[in-house]
Amino acid sequence: MKPLALKHDVRLAALIVNYNTGSYAECCIESLLHEWQREGRARDKLTIVLVDNASPVPQEEYLVRSEALGVKVLRADENLGYARGMNLAYAHTQGAPLDVVAILNPDLHFLPGALGMLLDYVLDNPKVGVVDAATSVDPLGVINLPPNLLPTPFEHLRMTLANMHPYFGRRYSAHRLKQCLLWWTSKEPVTTDMLSGCCLFMRRAVIDELGRVMDPRYPLYFEDTDLFRTLNAHGYQVVHHTRARILHHWSRSAKVGSPGDPSIERHEISRELYYKKFYGPLGRGLYALMNAIGKRWPRPWIGRPIHPLQDLGSFHEPLTITLPRAARYLIEMSVHPGFVICSGTFGSGARWTCPPETWEWMFPIEYFVRVLDLDTLELLGGYRFVKTAPCRTEAMRTEELDRLAGRLLECAPVR
Repeated sequence: MKPLALKHDVRLAALIVNYNTGSYAECCIESLLHEWQREGRARDKLTIVLVDNASPVPQEEYLVRSEALGVKVLRADENLGYARGMNLAYAHTQGAPLDVVAILNPDLHFLPGALGMLLDYVLDNPKVGVVDAATSVDPLGVINLPPNLLPTPFEHLRMTLANMHPYFGRRYSAHRLKQCLLWWTSKEPVTTDMLSGCCLFMRRAVIDELGRVMDPRYPLYFEDTDLFRTLNAHGYQVVHHTRARILHHWSRSAKVGSPGDPSIERHEISRELYYKKFYGPLGRGLYALMNAIGKRWPRPWIGRPIHPLQDLGSFHEPLTITLPRAARYLIEMSVHPGFVICSGTFGSGARWTCPPETWEWMFPIEYFVRVLDLDTLELLGGYRFVKTAPCRTEAMRTEELDRLAGRLLECAPVR
């Protein structure tokens, strides 16, 4: 394959913090190296630093293989947390002010073209402090992840009310949908106040101006939110690049969400720090008040469906939904009947069938689906179903993704 013409022939330092996700981190590294080589970039201009955060599940086989790929692997003696891990990784890199730094989750995979787009954009736009990529859970780009909304006391109030009563749920859903449609359909980069944090590209000069990659006081979560707010305070824009696409094997860390999961406690500590830092006593008080009201709200009234839902039953094979009429449509899928946060995909016609390549990445749990007419936003149907087939656990390999190249184009979102 002929190398691509490079607009910016720069150095990149890629930072990855691993915790029980060694196989995914290895595949992330392979995809980055593959794209770097495909674009004709010199290998000595790419530095990859992987910090293992004292993973309790043995990771050595993956760490050794990563070292064989030329990765600098740092084995921490304790769980440093995500922010401190990133700061440690950055401290083991060197470069010029206009070189680029990538802050990467271990469970992502670069899709063709994304690397060059992100590098060029952050270098072409000096007012931009950070840029991220459009993200999907599956390799075909069917389960497109939504924008994260900036945590504020008012936003927390809206979400709490949405969870307490369907009326507020419908109001919140309409508010959220506007931002999702902009995120999913825009052909141009979108300036925003909040990104997902899984794949961030920044100029080294910006990080050096801040004095660190992330605030080390956050043990886990909210460190990326803090970064975006800090960049805005320094006069930099935060941008979502809608055409640069990556695959994110979302929530693959071992034991996340399980009983005794230490990330739950770390989340609470980080959230308390965030609200204290940016909103002071009044903001923290409102946040605590809404939490107290939510805890006292009758359990049967929490999280009621905001639309009538047809029970489709259980499915082992990929789901098919038949619509009441043909239309250009948006399908939103959620694990919450209030559709507080949803993935999105687009289609046209009178039915939708989930592709097998997408189905295998979905967790075996209960899902809630609503279908909206893309032209009128009329509700075409609301559904619930349970997936019984197990979820794939092996990370996507570059050669496997190459075989899906044609399907990737075929299933691209309707714009």
